[in-house]
Amino acid sequence: MKTWGETIVDPVVNSLMGSFLERGEADLVQEFTHSYPFEVIYEQLNLPRSDVNTFQRLAIGQTDFDHMAQAREAGVKLGHYFKSLIDARRAEPGDDLVSLLANTEVDGDHLPELVLISFLRQLMNAAGDTTYRGTSILLTALLRNPDQLEALRQDRSLIGAAIEEALRWDGPVLTQLRVAVKDTELGGVPIPAGSYIDVVAGAVNRDPSLHENPDRFDIHRKRLAHYSFSRGPHICVGQHLARVEMTRALHAVLDHLPNLRLDPDKPEPLIRGMMMRVPEHIYVRFDR
Repeated sequence: MKTWGETIVDPVVNSLMGSFLERGEADLVQEFTHSYPFEVIYEQLNLPRSDVNTFQRLAIGQTDFDHMAQAREAGVKLGHYFKSLIDARRAEPGDDLVSLLANTEVDGDHLPELVLISFLRQLMNAAGDTTYRGTSILLTALLRNPDQLEALRQDRSLIGAAIEEALRWDGPVLTQLRVAVKDTELGGVPIPAGSYIDVVAGAVNRDPSLHENPDRFDIHRKRLAHYSFSRGPHICVGQHLARVEMTRALHAVLDHLPNLRLDPDKPEPLIRGMMMRVPEHIYVRFDR
């Protein structure tokens, strides 16, 4: 992850920002955060550019729960694609993520193909879609609180705290579906085995018994663990990459967009969504 920060993430950031730096204004969602984490993943996987559009359609399509038949079809096709990619990278390995995982051995055995394909199939959504949302929410919160944005300008060591606070304050995924594996009881409510449960991470992240003044975005607050990446065996597989990407994005914003502020002539960013949260636009101005 530390290596990718410089060799993969930074070039993607600089390329995207280069398209609007001379204008002194931008929509940070449509021109930066929406594409940024996906471009990083393409580079990690060393995908041929000719495959990117098809790959993205399949990766997004597999989560379209309103059209289950198409979602299953997309998942199957993505599995076939990764099977071919794994075979190719075992024959001619490179320094990309697929080559690394495909050629890793434990006691002389490769990772099981099912595990490897399942991991790669989730990567687009675990480290792509959520990172785009989390970065957009982070920038929205800082622009709404310019004193805290200025604190980051003065002290970059606060960046980690700012990222964790944004994830707590309004994480990109508010609910997580779980299944009870045995009969249990929570808060006096019996939950039979096999029950489907919506675990509302957004509620525990704003629990006033855990966080003082929980509705306020405050990068200086006492740091407590949040639930935005879930917990236990289902903890987010993309959380480390997400933090690297959000850190690099924030450094780039501070480095290249001086006097960054919301555009007073356009609508302020509005974070929307029930399970998946994000602002559609972040209109800003900055000194060229």
